[in-house]
Amino acid sequence: MEIKKNIKNDLFGRKEIEVILTADKTPSFAEMSKLFGEHFKAEEDSIMIENVKGKFGRNTFLIRACIYDTKALKDEAFKRLIKAKKVAVVA
Repeated sequence: MEIKKNIKNDLFGRKEIEVILTADKTPSFAEMSKLFGEHFKAEEDSIMIENVKGKFGRNTFLIRACIYDTKALKDEAFKRLIKAKKVAVVA
């Protein structure tokens, strides 16, 4: 696992992380949440995996995630994300 970006965002109370991972198959969000929890010593409840991107024929994946300071901050961010998506679909 190679860390490409690790930024602390105090405004939202989270760490924004980009990682390149080498694996035989596309890792699931649950597997990545567990891996991030072990590596960054954070609770799995406070980790939000944004996406896992891979390219055809390669065994490297770009994973973007946010590790929130508390589970409550993660839940609030998730509510804002869902609300924004609903507004975009309706409009």
